[in-house]
Amino acid sequence: MFDRDQFDRSADFRGEYPRELNEELAWFAGRYLVRFLKQQGQSSPRIIVGRDGRRSSPALYAAIIQGIASEGGVPLPAGLCTTDMVVWGAGAGIGGAVAGAMITASHNPAKDNGIKLTLRIPGAVQTILIKDHIKPQFIKDAGNSSLEAAQAACVPFAKSPTLDLLPKFVEWSMRWAPDAKTLQGRVVLDTGNGVGGLFLKPLAKRLSAARVDAIFTEIDGNFPNRPSNPGLPGALNVLKQEVKRTEAMFGAAFDGDADRLFLVDEKGTFVTGDQLLAAIAASILDDSAREFTAGKPVVFAATCSWLIIETIRRFGGTPYICRVGQETVKTAMQAVGAVFGGESSAHFNFPESYYQDSGLIALLAFWQYLHARAKKPVSEIIASLNPWPHSGEINLEIKSENFRTISEDAVARLTKRYLDRAKLQECYVFELDGVSVYFPWRAGAPTVDELFPKQSGNPTGERYRGVHATYQPDWWFNIRRSNNEPLIRVNVECKAGMDVTQPTVALIVELMTICRNDLNCPVAVKDWGAIGPQNIG
Repeated sequence: MFDRDQFDRSADFRGEYPRELNEELAWFAGRYLVRFLKQQGQSSPRIIVGRDGRRSSPALYAAIIQGIASEGGVPLPAGLCTTDMVVWGAGAGIGGAVAGAMITASHNPAKDNGIKLTLRIPGAVQTILIKDHIKPQFIKDAGNSSLEAAQAACVPFAKSPTLDLLPKFVEWSMRWAPDAKTLQGRVVLDTGNGVGGLFLKPLAKRLSAARVDAIFTEIDGNFPNRPSNPGLPGALNVLKQEVKRTEAMFGAAFDGDADRLFLVDEKGTFVTGDQLLAAIAASILDDSAREFTAGKPVVFAATCSWLIIETIRRFGGTPYICRVGQETVKTAMQAVGAVFGGESSAHFNFPESYYQDSGLIALLAFWQYLHARAKKPVSEIIASLNPWPHSGEINLEIKSENFRTISEDAVARLTKRYLDRAKLQECYVFELDGVSVYFPWRAGAPTVDELFPKQSGNPTGERYRGVHATYQPDWWFNIRRSNNEPLIRVNVECKAGMDVTQPTVALIVELMTICRNDLNCPVAVKDWGAIGPQNIG
């Protein structure tokens, strides 16, 4: 038996295998996916199915294929692949596909697994939401004691060899590096024993003038050398050492399913997701060869650095802020006609590739920019963007099984405290995702709705908004509860020259006081982000 709460999740199934998520759930996920697609007018939907390298993935892969077949769908097995390969394949309609299903827990630990579902729509790929699209099918079956698996469910694999997406996807991605054959220099790739290792041979073949070194290349679902999440503290220490030892131009790392990209500069310094997002945005907006939509819109998530807004303005773009999460980023990008988008968690989205996030495309786009227009070291490119002092993401761990309710209550109580200050015109309180508070209030934008104006395509303003043309805060913070873990996530940022440590620690003390005193819940700082361990009593 699987955890039925999985059907209350938002963008994907995700949990510990087999306690929360197992073959049974994967079979039903395939069945209900087909039912949903039939409701969209697809009589016999063709679905690309792929998997990552986790030890539990082959069994889940076979089970979801069986579930698809049991309901009259046509599974197109792609085998071992990256998430962006499956999403691209669905968007391009490879093999007549109208949807994609990827077995992966992305950057989660090795004990976890998950299922990502996507739907092809005109010009884009849309996330199929578990609670909104799949759960209604599950509810219809609940309590039905006569359920039977169709005979087709006993045929888990196609008669022909698996769909070979790798060469097609790499060839497609190379359009972001038109100078691929002349790209020079040395780069170190850290694939972290994930499926990003699939890209190594095709890249070496196409980047013939460059030297591509790699570490942790063997695909191993136990992730023996570093966490599947490259953003965790210390995860890229070996990559940093290797970049400095080989005097490489930069180092790049993929997460477990290779849809995210992390960067290390030539000095071995970690480039944050915000900084890389700003750099790629600048490279796109500054490309005179491109044809842009009006205003050159760029979408970014609510936890991103103000650096993103400053960079978009600097290069003549129009910033749009949205809720955290790939489903919202993609939807907002399509609504405003964005030329680029992404999140500080190292997701980078490209409209020409069906608005998907792709680690490979991000790597090629940045390397092309470095080669064709930047003509300077990565550290200088990042420094020229004038990044703000930032706390990094700090995580407070809620030590309770009821962590979802407690973390939500803690954020709500903190929000109320700052709403009281906003009434005194000290700050703005913006509740797009969790709560963001901006200091100071300025007369040029009297209300938060003028600071972040609602858009005609989203009149309620609950998914995305515009940004005031000239406002700049002295400092700001965002606090939101994690959707997947017992954590409250905190990001604090100050204007250049200001010390970010003091307001960050004060905010953490305030949050911990709420949890311990008001909610009677033990709480601890699990990760101090970029500011290091602090003694706060």
